[in-house]
Amino acid sequence: MKILTMTTAALFMALPLGAQEFGPATVDPAGALASRGKEFLAKARTAENGVYSETLKDYGNHKTMLAARAKTGTPEYHEEWSDFFVVLEGEFTMVVGGKLKDQHPIDGKPGELSGSGIEGGTKIALKKGDVFHLLPKTPHQAVLTPGKTLLYYVIKVKE
Repeated sequence: MKILTMTTAALFMALPLGAQEFGPATVDPAGALASRGKEFLAKARTAENGVYSETLKDYGNHKTMLAARAKTGTPEYHEEWSDFFVVLEGEFTMVVGGKLKDQHPIDGKPGELSGSGIEGGTKIALKKGDVFHLLPKTPHQAVLTPGKTLLYYVIKVKE
């Protein structure tokens, strides 16, 4: 956990706006994430599904993303990807485990499933500053209180 904490701290150092690349290293400065986060939240509020996200950088076996939600998310299941969520703004409940109801493949995303809900999952309360790790093959769903929003940084690692 200490390594993850140090890594997370390094990700959010105050540097000029915009991702910076240093050879094999990339820094997504806190100021850039906050600025883009406002834009993402505005887009999430007007999106039909209440979510807006972008991949910031794809490294092949892992990638970084920024995501905003204005509504409860659709349940998901990733066959090969672990997720690390760093909550930047807001609070929500993550439902994990259990069984994905009415599961179906997500078009154009092999190994990715969605569904209508989760039966028998565990509810975990998360808030700003929390870091959440999810293993592959685990149903999960971000549940928001109506009227609330969520901004989070995602690190996806292919297993």
